[in-house]
Amino acid sequence: RIINVGSLGGWRAVKRGEADIAGTHLLNSETGEYNVHMVGEMGLENKVAVFRGYGRRIGLIVRRGNPLQLRSLKDIVEKDLRIVNRVKGSGMRQLLDMGLKELGVENPEKRIKGYTYQVGTHNAVAIAVNDGRADCGIGIEYAAWMYGLDFIPIGVEIYDCVVRIDRLSKQSVQTFLVTLSSDRFKDALRRLSGYTPLDDTGKRIV
Repeated sequence: RIINVGSLGGWRAVKRGEADIAGTHLLNSETGEYNVHMVGEMGLENKVAVFRGYGRRIGLIVRRGNPLQLRSLKDIVEKDLRIVNRVKGSGMRQLLDMGLKELGVENPEKRIKGYTYQVGTHNAVAIAVNDGRADCGIGIEYAAWMYGLDFIPIGVEIYDCVVRIDRLSKQSVQTFLVTLSSDRFKDALRRLSGYTPLDDTGKRIV
């Protein structure tokens, strides 16, 4: 069973024992590394293992043809656009908040239209843009591709998998990890818009 709760929600579910595995893409703004820092922040030393996942291209999902001629996060502020946001605790919400902070935006809930309009998935961001409920939203390239929308790249994030150590012996977890490190999985990633396998995909990094 899969439940979408955002990266931070996934870590919390693993910590409580409610999940065997959680996907995570949380950036350490000080080191530029993804996910590893969360082991200490969540107090999960020697309780979880982190396995390298893959890269995903992230950016602004905009309407087909990019009619507003968006180029970067800066345009959200300067052009007074309406966005669709992700829920607090998600990797995309974290990146948006970091980007707005770098632009000098304080109290974004008051300055950015749509900041409090929150959805739970990348697909929901794309749907909101496609339906005209928002001018843009931050998300992954694949979601834009699925709905025939334009995509303005911002960077590449690292999506990893955190696993409870006491669940590593479960057959379902073992099957997942074998698949994660397989050539077949890496080939499948290469066929998806915006996804890329990494040199250490499937390897335990913590």
